[in-house]
Amino acid sequence: MSSVEKQLARLEKEIERLQKERVEPPPRDPVEFCQKILHFTPTAYQKNFLEDTSRRILLCWSRQSGKSHTIAAKAIWYSLNHPKTLSLIVAPSLRQSLILSDKIEDHLANLTSKQRKAWIQKQQRTQILFKNGSRIIALPCSENLLRGYTADIIICDEANFFQHDEDIFYSILMPMLATTDGTLIVSSTPWNKDSVFYRFYNDPTFSKHIVTWQEAVEAGLMKKDFITQMQNLLPAERFQREFEAQFVEDIDAWLPQSLIVKCIESSLEPYTFEDIPSGNFFVGVDFGKHQDHSVVAVVRKDEDGLRLVHIHRFPLETQYASVIGYVKSLCDRWRSIWTVYADVTGVGEYICEDMRNSGISHVTGVTFTVKTKEEMATILKEKMRQGEFKIPYVPVRRIADIDLVSELNIEKFELAPSGHIKFSHPESTHDDVFWAVALAVYAAVQSKTRGIVDLGRIFEKIRKLDFRKKSQTSRKKAYPV
Repeated sequence: MSSVEKQLARLEKEIERLQKERVEPPPRDPVEFCQKILHFTPTAYQKNFLEDTSRRILLCWSRQSGKSHTIAAKAIWYSLNHPKTLSLIVAPSLRQSLILSDKIEDHLANLTSKQRKAWIQKQQRTQILFKNGSRIIALPCSENLLRGYTADIIICDEANFFQHDEDIFYSILMPMLATTDGTLIVSSTPWNKDSVFYRFYNDPTFSKHIVTWQEAVEAGLMKKDFITQMQNLLPAERFQREFEAQFVEDIDAWLPQSLIVKCIESSLEPYTFEDIPSGNFFVGVDFGKHQDHSVVAVVRKDEDGLRLVHIHRFPLETQYASVIGYVKSLCDRWRSIWTVYADVTGVGEYICEDMRNSGISHVTGVTFTVKTKEEMATILKEKMRQGEFKIPYVPVRRIADIDLVSELNIEKFELAPSGHIKFSHPESTHDDVFWAVALAVYAAVQSKTRGIVDLGRIFEKIRKLDFRKKSQTSRKKAYPV
């Protein structure tokens, strides 16, 4: 075989190899893309959203209706079919942004190895880089972190819970789209009407996609038995918001929806039980057992105000000893817990004595009366009004999760004939989270950190000194002079 023939043979093999490795370009049609590339068949309402080419889109969908799944699919399709574009995911907290980012990763896991090699350059949890130059970046709703981008598509998840929403949308996000004539997709569970999201909801220039539980059941994504269970478990107002996609007025709520949203801090991430944080902490414990849950709330006192950094709700029937043990463990791990305020209504002052006997110092028992409840609730509300109390935005992914914004909004009030404020909560609901938070804030306001001796740290130093002395003594006995 001549050298020319050998060269031709090598070229034929190379062409054959390249043909085998060749990847078909992603379908231009988003529905076809979902079916052929991501291997899921959209429902009728999901298809309507995927095919919507409007520049302003609003989604108000029931929970468990496949909203995040569909938005994530559209983000991938857009990035692959529009080279050198930037897609931003913005949510009230980084944790919420990462939920949508994780959905994108789940979709990308369905790509073949050839497709992944041909399309994906780098994949991280907060950023995905495509080989065509496109990017998807997930960010919290932080003015400092958002500035500086020019985006082609912005996806705002749970937009009704954005703090400083007017500044975020009108001064930061929408100007990002000016030079690109980009697309704004806003999605949220309905919450307060005093919001930019509600304005968008009523804006005729927005293409709106409203999906209730009925459509999701018809599409086979939920069962009617599940909906019946949710109707029995959730307060009526919450069910209307989360499954019927309705805005519900909260006229008689002690903490209005708009006030709660203003207290959300996008950068605030709650501590877990396993963390060992530093700071000045104050604990509120609302004891419950048969009808109500026991709840532990922890507030951190910073120079610019108070922050809710930890909250834990125990299952019904949890023994008081387990609750006390949990608080004791927090005190041991976190060190700087200055005081614990505990609700002793119905359980008696002995519960505080049990806490002290377990090693929890600075325990104060609070009996819930009309006067004390009014005082605690008023302090909590005033701190929120003054911007001196911040809360995290914690996504709700399971029934057992604490929906903090809803729990704070649950408490109702009315003016009693005596002139005092009477508090209550709707039937079949619980207000233990509300009062645990109120107790923690009350503890932080009533206590002064200056001059308080951190007994935990002192005892630890004493134990170390005793250990050193014992070690020295044992060495002397072992090696007498």
